[in-house]
Amino acid sequence: MIRHSYRTLGAAVVGAAFSLSAHAVVESGHWKVFNNTVGTYGDNVAIAVDQTASGDHTGSFFNYDAANGTLRLVSWNIDEGSELVVARPGDIANSTYFPSAWTYPSEVAPVYVGQDFYLAAATSSVSDPGVTWENFRTRTSFGWAHFRADSNGNLTIVDSAMAFRESGIIVGTLITPVPEPSTWAFMSLGLLGVGLARKRLAKH
Repeated sequence: MIRHSYRTLGAAVVGAAFSLSAHAVVESGHWKVFNNTVGTYGDNVAIAVDQTASGDHTGSFFNYDAANGTLRLVSWNIDEGSELVVARPGDIANSTYFPSAWTYPSEVAPVYVGQDFYLAAATSSVSDPGVTWENFRTRTSFGWAHFRADSNGNLTIVDSAMAFRESGIIVGTLITPVPEPSTWAFMSLGLLGVGLARKRLAKH
């Protein structure tokens, strides 16, 4: 009976840990770039990021100044949207990584990126658990893309990735950060329970 309880508790802890990442997907790709767009506000490149693993995307529109190597956010799609910021390989793109200044294009100054740069993205979908149109900026998915500009200023994507329904991703990799403190606390409680059950078993 006690041995059965111990096995059941252990299975429950493992199952709960896996359920925390249910439906989480980390994949390469899920970014697109469209050059030579002609926008009302001076944008000339559109960058699209998938909001879900199945491909529902949202777009952001930029002006890339090839002569100066600068990038300026101009506008975005009217949907759940995404935040895109200049990043470096090794950075952890998560919910605290994205400055609110990028929310307001009219206030965003051009940023020097050169001809070879990374962007990080935070996005969400109302199909995600807990995300509604009232709180759609509760970001649930994070990613990055490596861009390179040719001699004409056209951008291409060298490599990219998205972590859907994850707490973040390490820029330049398919690796997600270590679990958040709340996750560690939950797992620690479960392991403590397993330890107590094992101790009780040993006494019998």
